[in-house]
Amino acid sequence: MYSIGVDIGGTKILAGIVSKNGEVLYKRKIPTPELGRDEILILLKEAILKMTEWANTETIPLEKIGIGTAGQVDFIKGVVLSGTTNIKDWGDVFLREEVEKYTHLPIYIDNDVNVLTLAEHQLGAAQGYKEVVCLALGTGVGGGVISNGALLRGAWGGAAELGHMTLDMNGEQCNCGMRGCLETYASGTWVAKRMENLMQLQNPSSGSSLPITSQQTFQLYHEGDAMAKQVVHTMITGLAHGVVNLIHTFNPQIIVLGGGVMENGQWIIELLQKKIQTIGLQSLINDVKIELSQMSTESGLIGAGMLGE
Repeated sequence: MYSIGVDIGGTKILAGIVSKNGEVLYKRKIPTPELGRDEILILLKEAILKMTEWANTETIPLEKIGIGTAGQVDFIKGVVLSGTTNIKDWGDVFLREEVEKYTHLPIYIDNDVNVLTLAEHQLGAAQGYKEVVCLALGTGVGGGVISNGALLRGAWGGAAELGHMTLDMNGEQCNCGMRGCLETYASGTWVAKRMENLMQLQNPSSGSSLPITSQQTFQLYHEGDAMAKQVVHTMITGLAHGVVNLIHTFNPQIIVLGGGVMENGQWIIELLQKKIQTIGLQSLINDVKIELSQMSTESGLIGAGMLGE
């Protein structure tokens, strides 16, 4: 049997037909519309009907539809409770109810990092492990937890907002309303922001002409730039304390790091491993593996297709 998997992100909507072993038979990629909710729902309908039509033509039996989306998702009700700043008006969306209007297939809705965690657990670096923590370091920091072989969702699906654990209650303001969250240390947004701030301090006359990305910051770090080294040190220190907190809390066998920040990021893993050995309870830390994600850019739709299994 096969599933329709859909990954709704801030820049693109990726839909595909996925086999149980993660093979993508057919897919469509659509830019996420700037107008937000109404146009997204229209494009989502078009994509799902196109998947269904192709499956019928090719006599591919469809079992269900899984949708992963950024934001806080009530997994039980199939509702996006609160969205993300990257998608306009993407909160209080009764997504399952909308999709049920044009399909009779079972529908599962979940947070995007939860579906990434499923894909990593079934097919990637966490395959074969029953206790897993996954962190996606990108524009923000998302998390997913596998406990006793199953995804940890909490009361309705809001568990594992790991990026919003506080590391410093007097730290910088996070967009969640708290201060000093893991996200303010380890996300690409904050890595770039710290680098820009240091460059601005060094050269005040540059004004706003210093936009820089996290990957550019990492390149400067490898070139020996002193400011980039300071930014990376802050990132690794914050990420290490966050990872140790997660090890203390969940006692995992493996922690998997993915997302845009971790692109070609094996060197980050190596720095992190050295740092965590200097803090925390060694009895918990010693045997935990820290690995780079093995999943492709299609992992969101693949993981979405695994929902409900």
